[in-house]
Amino acid sequence: MFTRDGVTLRPLEPSDVATMYAWHLDFELDILSSWGSRRSWAQYEKRWEAKMFEPDEDMLYFGILYGDKLVGRAQLALIDREQRRASVGIVIGDRRVWGKGVGRRALQMLYDYAFTVENLERLYAEVYGFNTRSLRMMPRTGMQPEGILRGHELHNGARQDVHVFGLLRDEFYRDYETMFKLPER
Repeated sequence: MFTRDGVTLRPLEPSDVATMYAWHLDFELDILSSWGSRRSWAQYEKRWEAKMFEPDEDMLYFGILYGDKLVGRAQLALIDREQRRASVGIVIGDRRVWGKGVGRRALQMLYDYAFTVENLERLYAEVYGFNTRSLRMMPRTGMQPEGILRGHELHNGARQDVHVFGLLRDEFYRDYETMFKLPER
Protein backbone atom coordinates (compact mmCIF):
# COMPACT_ATOMS: atom_id res chain seq x y z
CA MET A 1 0.00 0.00 0.00
CA PHE A 2 1.32 3.45 -0.86
CA THR A 3 -0.08 6.96 -0.54
CA ARG A 4 0.67 10.30 -2.09
CA ASP A 5 -1.28 13.57 -1.88
CA GLY A 6 -4.29 11.94 -0.20
CA VAL A 7 -4.63 9.10 -2.74
CA THR A 8 -3.73 5.51 -1.87
CA LEU A 9 -3.13 2.50 -4.09
CA ARG A 10 -3.50 -0.87 -2.42
CA PRO A 11 -4.27 -4.46 -3.43
CA LEU A 12 -7.95 -5.16 -4.00
CA GLU A 13 -9.75 -6.89 -1.13
CA PRO A 14 -12.82 -9.16 -1.21
CA SER A 15 -14.71 -6.43 0.66
CA ASP A 16 -14.21 -4.17 -2.42
CA VAL A 17 -16.29 -6.38 -4.69
CA ALA A 18 -19.67 -4.97 -3.62
CA THR A 19 -18.54 -1.41 -4.37
CA MET A 20 -17.09 -2.44 -7.71
CA TYR A 21 -20.32 -4.26 -8.56
CA ALA A 22 -22.24 -0.99 -8.16
CA TRP A 23 -19.85 0.56 -10.69
CA HIS A 24 -20.40 -2.45 -12.97
CA LEU A 25 -24.14 -1.69 -12.97
CA ASP A 26 -23.57 2.00 -13.86
CA PHE A 27 -24.40 2.22 -17.56
CA GLU A 28 -22.28 5.33 -18.26
CA LEU A 29 -19.19 3.81 -16.64
CA ASP A 30 -19.84 0.64 -18.61
CA ILE A 31 -19.87 2.54 -21.90
CA LEU A 32 -16.73 4.53 -21.07
CA SER A 33 -14.74 1.53 -19.95
CA SER A 34 -16.05 -1.27 -22.18
CA TRP A 35 -16.63 -3.78 -19.42
CA GLY A 36 -18.82 -5.92 -21.63
CA SER A 37 -21.90 -7.90 -20.75
CA ARG A 38 -23.71 -7.52 -17.44
CA ARG A 39 -23.06 -10.17 -14.83
CA SER A 40 -25.13 -11.29 -11.89
CA TRP A 41 -23.81 -10.53 -8.41
CA ALA A 42 -22.74 -14.18 -7.99
CA GLN A 43 -20.89 -14.23 -11.33
CA TYR A 44 -19.21 -10.89 -10.64
CA GLU A 45 -18.15 -11.86 -7.13
CA LYS A 46 -16.76 -15.22 -8.29
CA ARG A 47 -14.86 -13.57 -11.18
CA TRP A 48 -13.22 -10.92 -8.98
CA GLU A 49 -12.39 -13.28 -6.15
CA ALA A 50 -10.60 -15.48 -8.69
CA LYS A 51 -8.68 -12.43 -9.94
CA MET A 52 -7.67 -11.55 -6.38
CA PHE A 53 -6.78 -15.02 -5.11
CA GLU A 54 -5.46 -16.58 -8.34
CA PRO A 55 -4.25 -13.63 -10.42
CA ASP A 56 -2.97 -14.04 -13.94
CA GLU A 57 0.80 -13.57 -14.22
CA ASP A 58 0.36 -10.61 -16.56
CA MET A 59 -2.16 -8.62 -14.47
CA LEU A 60 -1.93 -6.48 -11.33
CA TYR A 61 -5.00 -4.81 -9.80
CA PHE A 62 -5.07 -1.98 -7.28
CA GLY A 63 -7.86 -0.33 -5.37
CA ILE A 64 -7.79 3.48 -5.37
CA LEU A 65 -8.66 5.08 -2.06
CA TYR A 66 -9.38 8.74 -1.50
CA GLY A 67 -9.25 9.32 2.20
CA ASP A 68 -10.29 5.90 3.46
CA LYS A 69 -12.97 5.20 0.82
CA LEU A 70 -12.60 3.00 -2.27
CA VAL A 71 -13.27 5.30 -5.23
CA GLY A 72 -11.72 3.43 -8.14
CA ARG A 73 -9.55 0.69 -9.53
CA ALA A 74 -6.30 0.75 -11.54
CA GLN A 75 -4.47 -2.02 -13.30
CA LEU A 76 -1.33 -3.03 -15.07
CA ALA A 77 -2.41 -5.43 -17.81
CA LEU A 78 -0.73 -7.48 -20.50
CA ILE A 79 2.51 -7.22 -18.54
CA ASP A 80 5.32 -8.42 -20.78
CA ARG A 81 8.36 -8.87 -18.55
CA GLU A 82 10.61 -9.84 -21.45
CA GLN A 83 9.81 -6.69 -23.44
CA ARG A 84 9.35 -4.73 -20.16
CA ARG A 85 6.05 -3.10 -21.06
CA ALA A 86 2.43 -3.10 -19.89
CA SER A 87 -0.92 -1.52 -20.56
CA VAL A 88 -2.52 0.66 -17.90
CA GLY A 89 -6.18 1.09 -17.10
CA ILE A 90 -8.21 3.04 -14.59
CA VAL A 91 -11.79 3.61 -13.58
CA ILE A 92 -12.94 6.14 -11.02
CA GLY A 93 -16.30 4.73 -10.03
CA ASP A 94 -17.22 7.31 -7.39
CA ARG A 95 -18.45 10.32 -9.34
CA ARG A 96 -18.12 12.58 -6.30
CA VAL A 97 -14.33 12.62 -6.79
CA TRP A 98 -14.38 13.21 -10.56
CA GLY A 99 -12.41 16.35 -11.43
CA LYS A 100 -10.39 16.34 -8.18
CA GLY A 101 -7.20 14.89 -9.67
CA VAL A 102 -7.63 11.50 -7.97
CA GLY A 103 -7.26 9.56 -11.22
CA ARG A 104 -4.19 11.56 -12.25
CA ARG A 105 -2.44 10.98 -8.91
CA ALA A 106 -3.39 7.28 -8.89
CA LEU A 107 -2.00 6.77 -12.40
CA GLN A 108 1.23 8.56 -11.54
CA MET A 109 1.72 6.25 -8.55
CA LEU A 110 0.91 3.26 -10.76
CA TYR A 111 3.49 4.41 -13.32
CA ASP A 112 6.09 4.86 -10.58
CA TYR A 113 5.34 1.36 -9.27
CA ALA A 114 5.51 -0.14 -12.77
CA PHE A 115 8.82 1.51 -13.63
CA THR A 116 10.54 1.10 -10.26
CA VAL A 117 9.17 -2.04 -8.62
CA GLU A 118 8.20 -4.04 -11.74
CA ASN A 119 11.23 -2.72 -13.69
CA LEU A 120 9.22 -1.92 -16.82
CA GLU A 121 10.47 0.46 -19.51
CA ARG A 122 7.25 1.37 -21.36
CA LEU A 123 3.60 1.86 -20.45
CA TYR A 124 0.72 2.46 -22.81
CA ALA A 125 -2.99 3.16 -22.67
CA GLU A 126 -5.82 2.85 -25.16
CA VAL A 127 -8.76 5.26 -24.85
CA TYR A 128 -11.98 5.43 -26.85
CA GLY A 129 -12.34 8.64 -28.84
CA PHE A 130 -15.61 9.53 -27.09
CA ASN A 131 -14.06 9.25 -23.61
CA THR A 132 -13.13 12.93 -23.38
CA ARG A 133 -12.28 12.82 -19.67
CA SER A 134 -9.63 10.13 -20.20
CA LEU A 135 -8.35 11.80 -23.36
CA ARG A 136 -7.68 14.96 -21.32
CA MET A 137 -6.23 13.10 -18.34
CA MET A 138 -3.63 10.97 -20.12
CA PRO A 139 -1.33 13.88 -21.13
CA ARG A 140 -1.70 15.29 -17.59
CA THR A 141 -0.17 12.07 -16.25
CA GLY A 142 2.78 12.23 -18.63
CA MET A 143 1.41 9.97 -21.37
CA GLN A 144 2.23 11.09 -24.91
CA PRO A 145 -0.26 10.67 -27.78
CA GLU A 146 1.08 8.10 -30.22
CA GLY A 147 -1.73 7.79 -32.70
CA ILE A 148 -5.32 6.89 -33.42
CA LEU A 149 -6.48 3.47 -34.49
CA ARG A 150 -9.44 4.54 -36.61
CA GLY A 151 -12.57 2.40 -36.33
CA HIS A 152 -10.51 -0.08 -34.34
CA GLU A 153 -13.14 -1.60 -32.05
CA LEU A 154 -16.81 -2.37 -32.22
CA HIS A 155 -18.32 -0.93 -29.04
CA ASN A 156 -21.87 0.01 -28.18
CA GLY A 157 -23.01 -0.91 -31.68
CA ALA A 158 -20.57 1.27 -33.62
CA ARG A 159 -16.95 1.21 -34.75
CA GLN A 160 -14.91 3.35 -32.39
CA ASP A 161 -11.58 5.13 -32.75
CA VAL A 162 -9.01 4.13 -30.14
CA HIS A 163 -6.41 6.73 -29.11
CA VAL A 164 -3.07 5.24 -28.11
CA PHE A 165 -0.85 6.92 -25.52
CA GLY A 166 2.61 5.88 -24.38
CA LEU A 167 5.14 6.71 -21.70
CA LEU A 168 8.78 5.70 -21.33
CA ARG A 169 10.54 5.39 -17.99
CA ASP A 170 13.05 8.19 -18.69
CA GLU A 171 10.28 10.57 -19.78
CA PHE A 172 8.35 9.95 -16.59
CA TYR A 173 11.28 10.50 -14.24
CA ARG A 174 12.24 13.80 -15.87
CA ASP A 175 9.13 15.31 -14.23
CA TYR A 176 8.36 12.97 -11.33
CA GLU A 177 10.39 11.90 -8.31
CA THR A 178 9.97 8.26 -7.35
CA MET A 179 8.31 7.41 -4.08
CA PHE A 180 10.14 4.05 -3.95
CA LYS A 181 13.57 5.21 -2.84
CA LEU A 182 15.73 3.00 -0.68
CA PRO A 183 16.62 4.49 2.70
CA GLU A 184 19.96 6.26 2.78
CA ARG A 185 22.68 4.73 4.91
